[in-house]
Amino acid sequence: MNSVGIANTYAATMQAQTSQALQSEMLKIAAQQDAGLVALLQEGAANLQSTQAAPAPGLGTQVDVSA
Repeated sequence: MNSVGIANTYAATMQAQTSQALQSEMLKIAAQQDAGLVALLQEGAANLQSTQAAPAPGLGTQVDVSA
């Protein structure tokens, strides 16, 4: 194998390693974003359940729609 072949092989290997590292980092970022979205949805669901369970007096629990 000549020096050009060795250099090409080295360059291809380094490019593959860099690509894998970037893909791994992108997957980590996507997982963090998904976890944040799940936490946000869970918090929203908890808030929705708490507001539906006991509405404050005078907030439209007896609305007259017979007009």
